[in-house]
Amino acid sequence: MPTELDTAAVRWLYAEAGRAGMAQLVMWGGEPLLRQDLPELLLAARRAGLFTTLITNGWFLGDRWSELRGLVDALILSLDDVGPAHDGLRGLPGLYERLEAFVATLPADPRRPALLVNTVLSSLNRGALARVAPVAARWGAGLYFCPMETSEVTSAGVDSALAPLALPAREVSAAAQLATQLKRDGLPILASRPYLQLLERDPALTAYRCRAPQARLTVGAGGLVRDCTQSDRPLLDVRLLRAAGEPLSGLFASRRYARMLERSAACTKCNNPDVIELSWLWDFRPEMLGRVAALTSL
Repeated sequence: MPTELDTAAVRWLYAEAGRAGMAQLVMWGGEPLLRQDLPELLLAARRAGLFTTLITNGWFLGDRWSELRGLVDALILSLDDVGPAHDGLRGLPGLYERLEAFVATLPADPRRPALLVNTVLSSLNRGALARVAPVAARWGAGLYFCPMETSEVTSAGVDSALAPLALPAREVSAAAQLATQLKRDGLPILASRPYLQLLERDPALTAYRCRAPQARLTVGAGGLVRDCTQSDRPLLDVRLLRAAGEPLSGLFASRRYARMLERSAACTKCNNPDVIELSWLWDFRPEMLGRVAALTSL
């Protein structure tokens, strides 16, 4: 079997997602700009009624943006530091300069997408939040950040192979305090105040009830639908579902899906704001309803 879904299979998947009532496609990787059929896939997502979000390191944006203009609703640039420090983390000399050059073209583009920056904090980029926030502001971009997730839940338990990269709890708490101050100072920190308050007092983020799997599906490049509570045992294979002529929506009535939701409600391994704030939104926390209105105005 090929390692990635072919164009026809991805188009089918997006059409099925639209029919199932899903609202947004978040395309990331790896590096999505390596797919030559990316414009066709984004167009298929648009036709399925999906809001399109593209997450990229930006290396190929200058070369490929003419193909993508008007097909991307939100563009998220991965930015883990500034200047050569960012290039070193990504192993791509000159990457930061490419990002600067690309972003400089956006203000004059009438079809520009909403622009966001995502920064992952780890022991490799201590202090990066203070350096990245002014850049995001200069770019006119909203800024998301989160501590690096260094563990993965499998059927055998928790795999913490990346634990040496994790920031100590006191540094995570300090990053939350800094983000709160940057937000007060008018810098474009997108994380909500409730999330920042929780991150400050509980850096391990154990005090929330995860609802994210009820609102989203994660599909790998090869077509496996991920079970986040046991990542080594996918829920299903999109190729097999398509070959059988069955709809994607059938997954939601399956016992395997129900068991994943049961397990996920007791799991707090994810620490990023999109999972936690989505969980709060699912529970109709009032402050999250206001967040939806704010984010849709970006």
